[in-house]
Amino acid sequence: ELGVALVRQGVPDKVEALRTLLADTGIAAANTACIVDDSSDVPLMKAVGLSVAVADAHPAAIAAADRVTRLTGGRGAVREICDLLVAARGRNP
Repeated sequence: ELGVALVRQGVPDKVEALRTLLADTGIAAANTACIVDDSSDVPLMKAVGLSVAVADAHPAAIAAADRVTRLTGGRGAVREICDLLVAARGRNP
C-alpha cells in the first residue's frame, strides 16, 4: 500500500480539483508538483510549484514543464522524479 490518502480521478477541471485539495489540506500551491503527459495538463502545470513532463509527453506539455524526465511514461519516469525529490531532501534514493 502506498498510503496515498487523497486521490481525484476523472475530474473535468484539474486546476479546480487542485484548489479544492489545497484548501482541504492547507498546502500552498508553491509546495506542490505535478507529473504530466498531455497538452490538456498545461493549466495544471501553471498552477503548481514544480511541473514535470515525462519524456514522451505532448510537445506543449514539454514546452510548459519546469523539468522533463529522461525516462518515458510507464518506463520509470515517476521513479526518476521520486528519486529527484528524495535527493533534494538530502536523502539517498
